[in-house]
Amino acid sequence: MKWFSIILIITLVSCSENKNPSKPFYAGITSIHTTDSTRIYKPGSDTTDYLYYRPVDLDIWYPAYHANTDTQLQVRYLLNLLETRANYYTASKIADGMSGQLAQFFCNTFNCSDSLSLLNYKTNSFKNAAAASDKYPLVVYMAAFNGMSYENYSLFESLAKKGFVVVSVSSIGRFPGDMTTKKEDLMEQVADGITAINELKRHPNIDSNRIGIIGYSWGGLSGAILAGKFASNVKCIVSLEGSEVHHYGNEDADFDRIRESEEFKSLKFSIPYLRMESAPASLPGKQDSLYNFALYHVKDAQTFIIDSMQHEDFDCFSNIVKVAGNCQTNQRHNSAVQLTVGFLEDKLKNEDNFLPTVNALLNKTIRKK
Repeated sequence: MKWFSIILIITLVSCSENKNPSKPFYAGITSIHTTDSTRIYKPGSDTTDYLYYRPVDLDIWYPAYHANTDTQLQVRYLLNLLETRANYYTASKIADGMSGQLAQFFCNTFNCSDSLSLLNYKTNSFKNAAAASDKYPLVVYMAAFNGMSYENYSLFESLAKKGFVVVSVSSIGRFPGDMTTKKEDLMEQVADGITAINELKRHPNIDSNRIGIIGYSWGGLSGAILAGKFASNVKCIVSLEGSEVHHYGNEDADFDRIRESEEFKSLKFSIPYLRMESAPASLPGKQDSLYNFALYHVKDAQTFIIDSMQHEDFDCFSNIVKVAGNCQTNQRHNSAVQLTVGFLEDKLKNEDNFLPTVNALLNKTIRKK
């Protein structure tokens, strides 16, 4: 992985600027492709096949200073990452045209905008912008089931502007890359997260003793296991309705196999753990029993319910689609972002912003569980 480290250092050090406290941070973004030679990705292949070893793509948002020559990315660029990588990981052209199809899917799902408006919508991410020179906490984001690294890009932008480096890990299982609820596929995402941390924590601009984990949906489960692998470095966990809490009645056998594994059973956290949950306006009459992760594995846990939140609202595209289409937005996704940023500022930077954020939102858009 030598070339990975060299490229990352070139991007974040050689192109960095000295700290200027009067100059606001922007969100820089860079993408790194590497290979984990400890894992075989494509069964039945040999070392001459470019997919023999596990490919790993990492997207990194970081505090940056803005220059007029910087490229402000459109959503089109982020969705094209899926198209390019899906073709690469399958050695096919199966994903050709997928970015446009995905844009239309988002518009249909959230009932607003059109695919062209969404594709042309400008993010606040600036490609390879000059990194601010200092040491920053590292936040590792674990994507939802089959989710891609950009699914919460606006959250990453918010964190980068606040002085965090964010590395986002896609949800990619065994060859040909599809995630399933099987333990073997889950552990591939965990291993990708390990690859990300091991590379980034050696970087001089990363404070490897201040690491936070965010997991959305299925990424909450992989994120919890990942946190256990770096117990001395990880200082807090954020779960965006993560699957570490399991509602029985859906894929129970697969979850029980994961729960009974040593990687899961051994998890014991004394670090702060924040969980957010949805609260649909119309709940089903009967709730299945659940596995309460915090009860068995966490000493310092807080859970908040966001009013009228749907599970998919934790994905930033629930909000971006409406902004791109000039539709009415709501505070649900923004509440999740504010809680996440405030919590990480509190636990990784000692800035005491979490309690004021909670007090501002409590009984307005959020409730304590």
